[in-house]
Amino acid sequence: MRALVSTMQISPLAGALGAEIMGVDLRNLDAKGWGEIHRAFLQYSVLVIRDQKLEPEDIMQAGAHFGAPCHYPFVAGMEGYPYIFEVVKEPDEKKNFGGAWHSDTTYLKQPPLATLLYAVETPSHGGDTLFTNTCAAYDALSEGMRKVVDTLTGVNSAELKYGGGRTAMHKKIAGMKVHDTENADQYVAEHPVARTHPETGRKALYASRGHTTHFKGMTEEESRPLIEYLAMHQVRPEFTCRVRWARGTLTVWDNRCTQHNAINDYHGQRRRMRRLTVGAQTPQ
Repeated sequence: MRALVSTMQISPLAGALGAEIMGVDLRNLDAKGWGEIHRAFLQYSVLVIRDQKLEPEDIMQAGAHFGAPCHYPFVAGMEGYPYIFEVVKEPDEKKNFGGAWHSDTTYLKQPPLATLLYAVETPSHGGDTLFTNTCAAYDALSEGMRKVVDTLTGVNSAELKYGGGRTAMHKKIAGMKVHDTENADQYVAEHPVARTHPETGRKALYASRGHTTHFKGMTEEESRPLIEYLAMHQVRPEFTCRVRWARGTLTVWDNRCTQHNAINDYHGQRRRMRRLTVGAQTPQ
């Protein structure tokens, strides 16, 4: 643990990635403080900032320090804040939003570099989020496999073909303002399976079981075994950390070098979060 700015303290969550930040009010943080947060963001990839009191405007201002806001195509934004939408699971619902390993909106030509998620209501227990370090996962591949993935381009779709389909999935989360899921198959983007982080220079795996349908120049049948292998490999326990939510927690993560999975283990309880994505970038 070390002091960053005044009372700000940072504590790593796990060996691979993640850090918890205490003693800071993001609404009053100066340029020096935001500079320290940016350095921590590049070092730890997932920042869990506790004890915040953020209104939607505050979330927008915090997000602006990472990049311009991004539109999400399938859920309506809050009134007056079209880039922020609420992630809600009601007590009577069994399906949650984001309950599979993925990086956000890889089916867009320019996915967001960062996601901000702010906890408004949390269950008494459960509802944690898992994160994994996809740079560490790339580094742990054999030399031969790294040479293979370095040549591959992933074709990514919003359809969630291998997850039962986006429309069917969203019908089970009625507490959210879902729309246009019937057009999900129109969102398709090609990205390198091993992308290079533009700020750190490290390579990271960039493929998922749900979004990556196949590799360019290959059939789905040919591609699927390697997609499945990479999906399992990159979530090995030693690459991961776990975030436990509490009301007033803001977590910011780097979509360029992580994946996340919202754990669906709190049936009968309500969970409400506010989500903003920022910093559209073309993966290289």
